[in-house]
Amino acid sequence: MLEDWKNEVSVKLGHMECIVEDDRGNDSDRKSNITFLYTLGDGPCPKSFGVNVARLAGLPDDVLQKAKAVSSQFEAEMNGDAGQHKIIPSTAAQLIKDISALISRNGENGEQLKQIWKSIQ
Repeated sequence: MLEDWKNEVSVKLGHMECIVEDDRGNDSDRKSNITFLYTLGDGPCPKSFGVNVARLAGLPDDVLQKAKAVSSQFEAEMNGDAGQHKIIPSTAAQLIKDISALISRNGENGEQLKQIWKSIQ
């Protein structure tokens, strides 16, 4: 995940810039035309264009529709929009450290453990 690398000084995040033009059909049939600009933009890519690339490669429509559905669900989960909280690897690692520290104190911090548990739910 990009979050794991955002503070690493030896790594610079970048993405291939592109222009996306939406065909203004209804939402289920909407297709995007993507043109890659062959220039490197700063930072992470704002959105995944894997389904667009698969369409350009000629994959069948039924495969593209399934991929779009799975991709949309994954994006919603990663953004915390699917009834779940967003937990990224760096957040999870910090929670593990906090819980381990509290447990190593012989369980005298039960209330703090309950608060951490509530924050993850």
